[in-house]
Amino acid sequence: MGIAKSIEAYAVYSDYTEDTEGFIKKLSDKLNADFVVNSFDEEYEPLHEKDLLTTFSKPNRYRLTICYYGNLPQYELILPIDYIYEDTIELKFHPNKVVHIMFLTFEPMWGGFINTLKFENLYEDRQQAIERYEKLRSEYIFFLKKMGISSIFILTHAYYQIEDLDDEKIYPFLTFSDIPQIAKEKDNLASFDLEILLRTEKVTDLCKDFLAKSELKIALIDNF
Repeated sequence: MGIAKSIEAYAVYSDYTEDTEGFIKKLSDKLNADFVVNSFDEEYEPLHEKDLLTTFSKPNRYRLTICYYGNLPQYELILPIDYIYEDTIELKFHPNKVVHIMFLTFEPMWGGFINTLKFENLYEDRQQAIERYEKLRSEYIFFLKKMGISSIFILTHAYYQIEDLDDEKIYPFLTFSDIPQIAKEKDNLASFDLEILLRTEKVTDLCKDFLAKSELKIALIDNF
């Protein structure tokens, strides 16, 4: 994964539990879904020969992978979306309740996304791009709100120290408000409200600090 190519996010999911049956049942109720489940040990060896299918008689069906690290499971959920650059997003649920959300491809490159928000994209009408971004937002918000997640912290991959957020040995307990503070302290990332940026109609209304920051010093918070 190259620097500033991916767009991903972090959130907090309060209902993580090492009780896999309990986790799956609660997630099933929230998403109104059954799951195709596969499980792996620490060496990524399968724990059963065939994928398992939950039997909650729900109308939706998604794929859920359980990976064990020590005695604690990490859950990986793949959800379908309808977007020009991706057809799924992936959520990884960690024991310290951090969720790593991958494949939020607003644009193929982080720099292109930030340039558009700054009115600096010379290749596409900004309003057209914003409408596209809102389409992706509606796709992930639909699922995240069902799970009780109301805020995400969006950034790119650039070998930040904050990429250790999912390490429960470093961060045994986190709330969402901790995340931007850690990003500021560890990586000097400044956080800006995504919805405000999307609603801004002219460059002169943008925050001067946002305009002055380089793309790798910018992170976004999406509250919904």
